[in-house]
Amino acid sequence: MRKTGFIAIVGQANAGKSTLLNSLIKQKVSIVSPKPQTTRDSIMGVWTDDDSQMVFVDTPGFLNSKNALGDYMLRSIDNAVQGVDCILIVIDGHNGISERELAQIAKYRKQGAPIVVAVTKIDITQPEKLMPELAKLNGIEAIAEVYCVSAKRNRGVEELKKALKKYLSGDTMYFDEDDVTDKSQRFIVCEIIREKLLIACENEIPHGVGVEINKMELHDNAWDIDATVIVEKASHKPIVLGKHGQMIKSVGIHARESIEKLLEARVYLTLWVKIKEDWRNNPSMLNELGYSNRRK
Repeated sequence: MRKTGFIAIVGQANAGKSTLLNSLIKQKVSIVSPKPQTTRDSIMGVWTDDDSQMVFVDTPGFLNSKNALGDYMLRSIDNAVQGVDCILIVIDGHNGISERELAQIAKYRKQGAPIVVAVTKIDITQPEKLMPELAKLNGIEAIAEVYCVSAKRNRGVEELKKALKKYLSGDTMYFDEDDVTDKSQRFIVCEIIREKLLIACENEIPHGVGVEINKMELHDNAWDIDATVIVEKASHKPIVLGKHGQMIKSVGIHARESIEKLLEARVYLTLWVKIKEDWRNNPSMLNELGYSNRRK
């Protein structure tokens, strides 16, 4: 009988949560970029092997909310840590441990679930810088275990995954053996397009960008996908389009390549850009883009 359970992955923005999730389940289900607030929703990644099924819940990075979308993201973090078997706190070893992260450890202690810390990015962190930070963690009684990993280079990830199995407390299979996420193909396609936008666009753009699928149809083993990139300011539209449309064309090319790998079929992708002023504070728009229907 397999041991099963849920593990919430929490931490600061850009700590490496999504990269670690993808490495843990050996599939890319959560998008990655250097920009804060890349992850907006809780995304489940599922790992099933001969003796366990581990459901990892990736969450947005800690943030100070400034709009309705930010409120939604904070609720998704709070909901994700409810009733889990273990809370995996991800800390960027290269940047060191902040007071906010120490406060979060104290906060999650009250949840009652075991706390495991993964210190990431050890491949780019000097040992003399890392050791004092690890000493801080070793002195915190609430932490059950600390692991050092490089998710990008897959160092220490298997050891972490093996250790997490001991905290699984159930025996119910929540997903089929071949499932790797709870999200639909449409959701992941939107996220792939947004990932390429985050990588390509200027710093002032990413937080105000959303993606909506208008059409996603399969014909003769080829997908016809029509999607709209939503920006919240008129000044953002020409930046996303780029000179002579080169920016959105480049985004479309890179997104199409990744979507074809996901869907294992040829993809015809058409992207549009539309202005929706202050959409992150518009409940109707948030609902259309899937950022809704969470406990408050």
